[in-house]
Amino acid sequence: MQAMTARLGRFVVLAVLPAFWSHADVVYDNTLHPTLDKAGNGLFYRFSHEYGDDINLAPGYRDISRISFEYYGDFDPTKAPGANLTVRIYDNDGPKAIASVSTSQMPSTLLWESDKVPLLTGYSFITMDVPEVMVRDRLTWTVEFGGLTGAVGNSAGLILADPATVGAPLANGRFGSYWDAWIKSDPNNATSWSLINFGFGANDPKANFYVRIEAVPEPATWALMAGGAGLLLAFGRRAKH
Repeated sequence: MQAMTARLGRFVVLAVLPAFWSHADVVYDNTLHPTLDKAGNGLFYRFSHEYGDDINLAPGYRDISRISFEYYGDFDPTKAPGANLTVRIYDNDGPKAIASVSTSQMPSTLLWESDKVPLLTGYSFITMDVPEVMVRDRLTWTVEFGGLTGAVGNSAGLILADPATVGAPLANGRFGSYWDAWIKSDPNNATSWSLINFGFGANDPKANFYVRIEAVPEPATWALMAGGAGLLLAFGRRAKH
């Protein structure tokens, strides 16, 4: 019986730990309801500066491990061979864009910046692994399309989507994100962020983007789980004797 208990203890450790270590929470998801144009294609917003969305995460882990999103490339690759994109994640710890609105803090502290990724033409879904960036309950993720002018035929844009299906409940019945987005007009000025929207009518597109964000347990949680695993293994060894 003692030998059986020892084997069972080791089996539990071996069975549980791989599942735990590979687990990631989806803490924000706005990929189920893309905004469509009249032809039934994903509506995209083209802009020549860095822009993105201010989002509020669902309960769960806060160590960001992966971000997935969709964009549309509207350019001739022979005329823009260096077209690329860069993704960034910011903490919303800057000054308020609107003094009377408590939730209008600008993106400020840069938490992570990706390498430049070559752009493709047409609709493209991209997934990036993030080196486990710790965030708070709210963040802004952005994309900057490089090597393009932003004009029709020489641009790219993020796909619009709304409403999110995973995120935090917000005021006024919103969920995950409000109906606006951030644009940085001057790349050399950290306070040049401004809010935009496309209108607040029932049929107006919402300035939210097609994205899914995953997170994994924080390092302290890994350590706690590893410690528990060590106790189970120790119990197995004692039971064997």
